[in-house]
Amino acid sequence: MIIPGVEKINSNVELLNPQTHKHMTIVPLKTEHSYKLDILTLKKGFELGLVEVKECKHSTVNTLIVKNKSIDPLLLVDGEEVVGGDQNRIVNSTILIAPQSLSKISVSCTEHGRWKYKSEFRSSAHIANYKTRRAKLRAKRSNMPVQQEVWSSIDDLEESIDFSSDTSAMSESYESQKINHAEFLKAFEIVDGQNGALIILNGEIKGFELFLNPEIYSQFHEKIIKSYLIDSKIENTTYAINIDEARLVIEQAKDSTFEDKPSNGLEKVFEFENSIGFGNLYIYEQEILHWSYFKKSSDDQKKEDVIEDIELGERI
Repeated sequence: MIIPGVEKINSNVELLNPQTHKHMTIVPLKTEHSYKLDILTLKKGFELGLVEVKECKHSTVNTLIVKNKSIDPLLLVDGEEVVGGDQNRIVNSTILIAPQSLSKISVSCTEHGRWKYKSEFRSSAHIANYKTRRAKLRAKRSNMPVQQEVWSSIDDLEESIDFSSDTSAMSESYESQKINHAEFLKAFEIVDGQNGALIILNGEIKGFELFLNPEIYSQFHEKIIKSYLIDSKIENTTYAINIDEARLVIEQAKDSTFEDKPSNGLEKVFEFENSIGFGNLYIYEQEILHWSYFKKSSDDQKKEDVIEDIELGERI
């Protein structure tokens, strides 16, 4: 695993015994070492009163101000949602905010039909569904309008689950599926040492998430499961799992070409892509802080073809 500007990281990932419930399978992931760096998550920060999230002085859809009052770095994860303010938002990229500092962060709106103060911001029980996160990342990498892709994806989500929110709020779509999701959350337990998960739906690998340590992962375990589950139709059918294919996906992700990108915090940011998937890698103190991967779909290929046609037309 060759990362520009990073001497060495712990990239040995162990695939533990798969867990299956109906049409969904989770393969727990575990890295060779567990790093217990003192890092505050957004959820904990809100609970302890050590984090404040505010609208800008002149409110803008795609920027929020975050104050970290803790003596530890504050972790905000790609797709993580905050609700309240003038509109609900999701974080556009994983960021590690320095202790006792104030930062402006890039966000996307997940509540298209409201621009009116509701309440102080608070942590949400959800992250963006994986199709929205994937669409957001693809748009950013292709220099397309990210916010429009997010709104469009949330509209598609509402249509797929036959639900309509008065303000097109992603969080309300999740709440409408709460009963359906409950049995899956009970079925997929965190195992000893687990700090990531590879997700399979209807026998097809969709993506994986890996975090610095089990403590951080445990706070996102249920959110990750729901974020994939909500984009699928629940079936009673179980599918055969090819663990070698799952292992190959991770190995190919490791062998991708990593391109460093500007950082907004203490983290180092890298984009990567290979023939079957793409994602982001975030490094802190020579260790994997967060690693997210999305398997390419037929829709991704169609969008790539459209972008290529546009670029070709511009050159002509």
